Amino acid sequence: IAGFPEFVKASLAFAYGEDSPAVLEDRISGVQALSGTGSLRIGATFMSQYMGEGTPIYISDPTWGNHLQIMEKAGLDVKRYRYFEPTTKGLDYDGMIEDLKAAPEGSIILLHACAHNPSGVDPSPEQWKAISDVCKEGNHVVFFDCAYQGFATGDARADAFAIRLFVEEGHNLMLAQSYAKNFGLYGERVGCLSVVCELTR
Repeated sequence: IAGFPEFVKASLAFAYGEDSPAVLEDRISGVQALSGTGSLRIGATFMSQYMGEGTPIYISDPTWGNHLQIMEKAGLDVKRYRYFEPTTKGLDYDGMIEDLKAAPEGSIILLHACAHNPSGVDPSPEQWKAISDVCKEGNHVVFFDCAYQGFATGDARADAFAIRLFVEEGHNLMLAQSYAKNFGLYGERVGCLSVVCELTR
């Protein structure tokens, strides 16, 4: 049911790093899924059942078109946070922070790990740190969508910066991985959903 164990193990190492304490301490549970869409849907359904139907989930404006339908079909209440500033064609950092701070405590925050779709704009390392702080202050559940690891900088490790930072910062996050783009596995529908836990699984 959980998929091919060696694939899941390799996926966790790819995203979190082989030397990640969470990996070494066996604090990450993962399952093989049908690419990014399947990973997102499993994660959204789990959170809807665990946290309660109607739990707010904040997605960026703009975002990948299917995010809205996936989250709504799972029973989550979709909200938006500002992200792209069309005038500067960059990140609306102040607007994003303001919206995340205004989110009700215990909301779900969906973040693009790298190569934001569709804008291509990513926060700087310093901005990621501040976003992490806001999510911790709000006791929010962070859900990363990682469909382009390796595409943003050309370095898969560098593109995993945000994921690894949030784990280091103590977030018990969820991660949806897709290998359609970065491995060219469009028809194979290969993905992984993982959850970083506080305790050994």
